Amino acid sequence: MKSNARRSPARIVLGLLALCVFPLAAGSVHQPSHAAEDVCCKAGDTTPPNELVKKVPPGLLNSPYPDYAKLAKEEELVKQYRLPGCNECHGGNGGGGICPPLTQGVWFWGNTDDILFRLIALGSQELEKQGFVRYQYGSVHAPMPPMGFTVKTSDQMWKIIAFIRSVNPPGTNPPETVLPGKFAPAGATE
Repeated sequence: MKSNARRSPARIVLGLLALCVFPLAAGSVHQPSHAAEDVCCKAGDTTPPNELVKKVPPGLLNSPYPDYAKLAKEEELVKQYRLPGCNECHGGNGGGGICPPLTQGVWFWGNTDDILFRLIALGSQELEKQGFVRYQYGSVHAPMPPMGFTVKTSDQMWKIIAFIRSVNPPGTNPPETVLPGKFAPAGATE
């Protein structure tokens, strides 16, 4: 009986220790790496978009230009948009051409910074291969081509995204409306 009584306080201490230490250890395993914050996303970043997409896990790409309306007024963002040829398909001011207009607030893949950056850089087919799921189709069923090799820097990509946001109707961009990208990597079950 005495040996059980001696073990009881030891068991309590070990139990309390387990309750305190193991959740901390388990939580550190599942928390996102802070390394992504070190590489993403800063104004003036010269990292090529495709490299940034490879470095940063899904969901962690965030624009360094959250005040896109102010940026659009200060800089001629339409030039950033036209430079890699976005206007060839989406029209000179984003109003549409042979591809969907960017001015309607309709998001086929989601409207977060992360999903827009990845969609433009990788194109829709590679985005699907990586596990992202399209919400809907518009009148055009052709794929979005990968533009990450054409857009030279991540900063230029963020400015293109700021332009796209600036030509959308009020209330269709985050934080007013958040439509996250649907991510279902291969082998994942719903």
